[in-house]
Amino acid sequence: MRLLQGDCLDVMDDLIESGVVVDAIVTSPPYNIGNMRSNTTKHGTYSNNNMNEEDYQKWQIEFLSKCFEILSPTGSLFYNHKVRILDGIAIHPLEWIFKSDFILKQEITWNMKKSANCDKMRFFPFSERVYWLTKDSKTKINNQKRLSDVWECVPTARRKDTGHIAVMPEQIALNCLEALDDGLVLDPFMGTGTTGVACKSLGRDFIGIELDDTYFGYAKERIENTNFIEGILL
Repeated sequence: MRLLQGDCLDVMDDLIESGVVVDAIVTSPPYNIGNMRSNTTKHGTYSNNNMNEEDYQKWQIEFLSKCFEILSPTGSLFYNHKVRILDGIAIHPLEWIFKSDFILKQEITWNMKKSANCDKMRFFPFSERVYWLTKDSKTKINNQKRLSDVWECVPTARRKDTGHIAVMPEQIALNCLEALDDGLVLDPFMGTGTTGVACKSLGRDFIGIELDDTYFGYAKERIENTNFIEGILL
């Protein structure tokens, strides 16, 4: 396993230049809803969770371009995002996904069974999305678990020790990975290390990238301390 700290676009450039090709990407980027800390990179100081919406979408298109470049021809990207509300209007991630080079194979609905947004002006949003994206329309998964395209999974509680408010449940990452053959897995927005933990539990090789000092340190410790027996997290 390789855990790398830095801006994911810069680190992915370095990996691509060194000839790294990954078989799968499982990730969840910041949603640009203004509730996470700022970071400083060579591009300046910014909060990638409180950007101008146009800039955010351009950034996500650039990110997807890097993912396309580093992914193997038969690889899969599982991209977790959600429909957001801006000025009373729903903004769908497909707006920028369709501007990338990826093929949309399937849109999976993650039913979280609850919502942090209880605005009575609209129906409460209980769902997020996991987009299965590929480079080749013939790419397949092996759905041995016979999962539907609706995954019911309660979100992981806010991590008080890191301040991370949006921790993806390990089961979401496991659902993605268990449908794929063994191979090298990348998470460019590693956060607190959920995809890395899932990879370790399955014996998969993993590269994780994280910019934030606190999240990176926590993810490193969490992954190192994960025990497993035949894919069962302990």
